[in-house]
Amino acid sequence: MGYISYLSGEITIDPPIRWGELRGSDFVRTKERAEHERLVWLRTVEKTVDTEEGVLTTVMAVAIRPSEEDELRADALAREVQEIVAAHGDGRTFEGLILVRGEESPDIWRVRVVDGHAVEERPMLRWPDGTEEVAQ
Repeated sequence: MGYISYLSGEITIDPPIRWGELRGSDFVRTKERAEHERLVWLRTVEKTVDTEEGVLTTVMAVAIRPSEEDELRADALAREVQEIVAAHGDGRTFEGLILVRGEESPDIWRVRVVDGHAVEERPMLRWPDGTEEVAQ
């Protein structure tokens, strides 16, 4: 089975990705794409409006969300976030983070998008004697 990581948080997308760009995207969860196949997916929202011609439903992606699968290995998290940014990032900003907590303390780190690039960030531990080390 291996080392398990727990993912939380999300990275918002502004402006949202409209359906014309989402259609057929590998990053949108469907019945054909199982939750465990990716560490992150695009979170979509639907808006339904009653019009003169009938009911109109629009779909757009508003965030990058972590997989809801129970047992994940997060080694490829930054790469998968970067794949989404590379495919859909032109003219958009990404705010927020995906937090990763490992099975053992103090294994905690996160991925954010900085200047169009997915970046892994690890916290520093400061001991009472003033020494520091990266939390792993």
